[in-house]
Amino acid sequence: MAKQVWWLTMLLLTAFMWAAESGNNESANAAPENRATAAIRIVDQYGHQAPSGKRYVGSEIFDVTVGPVGNEFSFVPDTVNISVGDTVRWTWESDFHSVTSGTSCTADGQFCSPDNMNCDAGILNDTGFVYEFTFTQPGMYQYFCALHCFAGMTGVVNVMPAVRPRPTPRPRPTPRQRA
Repeated sequence: MAKQVWWLTMLLLTAFMWAAESGNNESANAAPENRATAAIRIVDQYGHQAPSGKRYVGSEIFDVTVGPVGNEFSFVPDTVNISVGDTVRWTWESDFHSVTSGTSCTADGQFCSPDNMNCDAGILNDTGFVYEFTFTQPGMYQYFCALHCFAGMTGVVNVMPAVRPRPTPRPRPTPRQRA
């Protein structure tokens, strides 16, 4: 048994040393090499282009408080009504909370704090943390705190289609009278 442990240790040590050495093969005097890289295209779980984080012109920001003092197991307000292109900004006022999209305390992966990645993990954040999400599609989006969902810490974002101003009517030409 001791011989097997020794061989396993040596194998892991060799692999670790090889990985450490291969990390930086440049000499101290070598000039850094500039390489052209292609733009990264980030997609969501459905293959759609992930939002860039840029808000639409004319969009608004709606603030929601996460776990306000004296009412730590709530989102205030718990329902917001917005338009496509608007952003909801959640700000933490107490510790150990998340914003996780989904229903019945089950994440659906549409959005989640802190960075819209690994939503099933229910990553918790603390006082002072701010998370924003810009909604690009109309619909009803339910969300919850991963740790306190059982206590009713849930919210809803209702996203209405963007309201476009009606175009100014153009004057019609006056018809000519025929002789």
